Amino acid sequence: MSGGSLRRTRAVLVAGTAVAGGVALVLPTAHSLPGRLPADDLGPELSLALRIVCAVALAAAFALAWVTLKRHSDEPLAFAMLPGLVIAGIAVRYLVRTLPAFADEFPAAGIGPALGAWLLLGVGGLLTVTGLAAGFALRAR
Repeated sequence: MSGGSLRRTRAVLVAGTAVAGGVALVLPTAHSLPGRLPADDLGPELSLALRIVCAVALAAAFALAWVTLKRHSDEPLAFAMLPGLVIAGIAVRYLVRTLPAFADEFPAAGIGPALGAWLLLGVGGLLTVTGLAAGFALRAR
């Protein structure tokens, strides 16, 4: 595979991953047994503020992929690891700290991560790996 083709493939992968992350943001990030949480509790869902931060990071990743395709250069794509790290950091903190805390507080609720949380974690990991690959490709030149 030539350098241009590989760069294009990475940029399309980042753009597609950013779109998948947008879909993940509208999916539920936690599930609980119906009726087991108090009515006044907001529940263990990813908060609106964190969803907005993830959406901004995904928009940045999509823009970096677009600039990479326009400029025919790997430099912008190398920065795709930064939004990826933001998203992965939010997802990991949510999965490791927030959900267990809710499960401890409401053990009968059967709280656990849902598809949106796993998809966000995968998107963050994929953006990070793709950005690092682009950075190493630059360094190899």
